[in-house]
Amino acid sequence: MMARNPQTSGGSARDQARRIQQEEEAKQRRTSVMLRVGVIVVALAVVVGLTFFIINQRAGQERMTASEGPAPASANEQGGITLTSATEIIDGADLGTVDASDVPESETELPIGVEPGEEGEPPHLVVYADVNCVHCANFEAEHGEQIKEWVDAGQITVEYRMVGFLDQNSTTNYSSRGANATVCMAEESPENYLDYLAEVVTHQPQGELSNDELVARAEAYGADIESCVEGGTYRAFVTYTSRQASAQGVGGTPTVYLDDEDWSTSEMGFREFVESRIGDADADEDADDEDADAEDADGDADDES
Repeated sequence: MMARNPQTSGGSARDQARRIQQEEEAKQRRTSVMLRVGVIVVALAVVVGLTFFIINQRAGQERMTASEGPAPASANEQGGITLTSATEIIDGADLGTVDASDVPESETELPIGVEPGEEGEPPHLVVYADVNCVHCANFEAEHGEQIKEWVDAGQITVEYRMVGFLDQNSTTNYSSRGANATVCMAEESPENYLDYLAEVVTHQPQGELSNDELVARAEAYGADIESCVEGGTYRAFVTYTSRQASAQGVGGTPTVYLDDEDWSTSEMGFREFVESRIGDADADEDADDEDADAEDADGDADDES
């Protein structure tokens, strides 16, 4: 029987150990390469994502800050839309094109168009609102239906000036997008403007609405505002309204005036605040009627004599 060669056996073991070591080193090199490739792929994906984000942000910012653009036919010179009933918007000032880089400043402490009421006319309510403002959502949820009742009864008129003050709180410039959508609705379906505005504003606690959602909510009223929303037709007009509001001392939303009185300076609740002015207007109207009746009576007495 032949004896095993110790040298041959030892060499075989060393060769096997060397192969195992080489295989392990090759495996580690492959793993290292794959890790480096993975890091590069992830880094490229991040760069591409950030690039698209920046491009979209810049595009949205450009739309938001567009200086010149068309004004809706329903708007007045202050960017307000006025209703004489819940479904009736009065004719606007036919502004044509507005330039947000050139807005008028008020000559008084009050915004332009906020002024003492005219004798014999119902009090005029002006509301500055932002669709991304939680306080505006609360105000509309609490008082919107009552405002509609007053307007429908002819006791007040109401004017909404929608602004984009809170665009910086949104990655999609939601304040301006939402305001644009409400103006689109005023033009396309004025009879549903107030209901649509209330729906959009009171949605704020649930988060932003996408353009598709803004369009879909209008479609529920039978209105097609898709091209107006997607094209940002009135974004320059919203910027114009916002800058004018800021230039005239409006620092936040909601800011609410009844004729020339700022509700925030009153110690009354909103309903009491408005109804006190409605009562004053009714009293003035009754006094005018009494004066007219007295004049008629004097005239009849003169005729008889």
